[in-house]
Amino acid sequence: MKKSFIGSRVLKTGIAVFFTALVCELVNITPAFAVIAAIVTIEPTIHASIQKGLIRLPASMVGAGFAVLSIFLFGASPLTYTAAAFLTILVCYKLKLHAGLIVATITAVAMIDVEHTSLWADFWARLGGSIIGIIISTIVNMLILPPDYLKKSRNQLELVIAHTNQLLQTFVDFRIKQAEGDQPVQSLTGSFHQLTKERLLLEQYIQQQQLEMRYHFPNSKAKALLDKESALTEKLKLIHYHLWNLIHAGRSGKPLHWNATQRHRFIEAAEAVQVNLDHWMNHDSPTDERPFRELFQLFWSIDMPKNTEDGYFPIESIYLYELLSIHQLIEAKQPEKLNLVVQKEAMLSG
Repeated sequence: MKKSFIGSRVLKTGIAVFFTALVCELVNITPAFAVIAAIVTIEPTIHASIQKGLIRLPASMVGAGFAVLSIFLFGASPLTYTAAAFLTILVCYKLKLHAGLIVATITAVAMIDVEHTSLWADFWARLGGSIIGIIISTIVNMLILPPDYLKKSRNQLELVIAHTNQLLQTFVDFRIKQAEGDQPVQSLTGSFHQLTKERLLLEQYIQQQQLEMRYHFPNSKAKALLDKESALTEKLKLIHYHLWNLIHAGRSGKPLHWNATQRHRFIEAAEAVQVNLDHWMNHDSPTDERPFRELFQLFWSIDMPKNTEDGYFPIESIYLYELLSIHQLIEAKQPEKLNLVVQKEAMLSG
């Protein structure tokens, strides 16, 4: 799907610039500094806008202060620009005002190249303009098309679940069914690393939405949904741990000492895991435990190796244990405490 050229951030930047310039005209302040501050303060999230805005305010004061000091000491000369920029960068780094460094440095350098009637008047005018730009852009970011990562996290969760199923199916085809093809073991490792990146992106969306919800009116349904997605994501991390153990064990290349019936039992259980995972988000997973009871019986029927030079556990027991562990994570109900929270919030929103 082709994305629109004019995204929400571009639109909000234009709106912030307009209102910033309008307010500056009303209070008779040169809008250039305020507009610059407004442009760089628009962030992808409200939380980032507020946090960085709180840093950019003192940073702008530092830049304006050193501009006034440099003009007073050196007049309008190359040395003035150098001193203002150098001192502003140095102090901002020392005070750990990294997020405000650009605004502060631009403010310091741009103040030199204007006509000065009173240095102190210019100082307060430039500083006031920067404050106006930062405040207006933060308000615009909060009120106009506020960032919403809940939909992104939902879509990303569905994507991660689908790719988890796909990777499990590929492992079964290659290692258990031993299907012919050009699917090397290394490609399973590469697919798992890509799956890990997708899950980390999901965790990022959830974390960003949790931060965003601090700046909105309470929404119990949205919070309950976010709590549910967060709980599922934590379980996905554990599921991926067991999935990686399956893939890693298969890299040894050891032969499977299973007959056709035993292979069929594993394949049938793996397919049941995939079906349950497909229905995971809706909590309507099938309850047929027969494939897993048979797999459990197969697990305990495996003889442990007498010679431990090749490891304490045969690869068959590793495969069975990891698949049963994935099934247990999918079938495990949410903690009672979380269920009570969801029920309570649903009642309050009703």
